[in-house]
Amino acid sequence: MVQWAAALLMTVLVAAVIVHRGFVRFRGRVRASLTQTADIQWVRDTAAGMVCAVLGYNLEIDLLSTYAVRWRRRLSEAALFEELAAALRQQVPPVVPPPFPLVRDRVIPLLKRTAALPPLTGYVHENRMVRRTLDDQISIVYVIEGHHRMTLVTEAMPEAWQITLDELQQLAVRNLRARTRHILDEIGGPRAEYVSLDGFDAARLLVADLMVPAGVVDPLLAIPHEHACLIAPTAERHQIARRAQSMFEISRVPLTSRLYRPSPSGPVPDL
Repeated sequence: MVQWAAALLMTVLVAAVIVHRGFVRFRGRVRASLTQTADIQWVRDTAAGMVCAVLGYNLEIDLLSTYAVRWRRRLSEAALFEELAAALRQQVPPVVPPPFPLVRDRVIPLLKRTAALPPLTGYVHENRMVRRTLDDQISIVYVIEGHHRMTLVTEAMPEAWQITLDELQQLAVRNLRARTRHILDEIGGPRAEYVSLDGFDAARLLVADLMVPAGVVDPLLAIPHEHACLIAPTAERHQIARRAQSMFEISRVPLTSRLYRPSPSGPVPDL
């Protein structure tokens, strides 16, 4: 009887170890899947799952129950991971639009790789960021600059402020233009490179007429990452292209190695 009980206990312990190892491997696959998304970052593991950051909010997932669901429903892991990501996005608290008079002068455009932005679906209306296409690689998003942080402008904000998306774009570029004039006064005027000035360097592609140094004819501009804007005459195309490619490849916040030309309607890719 004692031997039978000991054997049963050993069987249970071995099964528990196997299940635990399976769960740990499963959690690793969940982590790998979620970290491939543009908007969900792994923070830490917990005994029953993990904590992830979604749009700046730390959210905890119970993966033990998910692990059980996987076996009970015989779901493919790809479908299960999609459900997990969608559930996380739905848990993000809705952003409350701030009063327009308080933020009117602090709305600024940013350039982002479209592929690095959160998906267009999955979030509640109050959390979906406003975006505008610059080209097939880059999108314009908008932030409200605050003290040591930036708040993304979401779709609910222009509605609450009773402005159109075109008016939002005009306001943001106007604010960027005013900010850029101030910075140019501080650094002594236009130059050929703007790198790591204030976080809006690449976005200054949208106000290129302020940025080009005197004497640069037929300018080309490069925005290899979010904190850089390079300018050179067309005659130096190969030099600026090489520098842009190098900066693009090593940056943590890359944008594009493409070159742009200013035009009356805005920057256009130099194809």
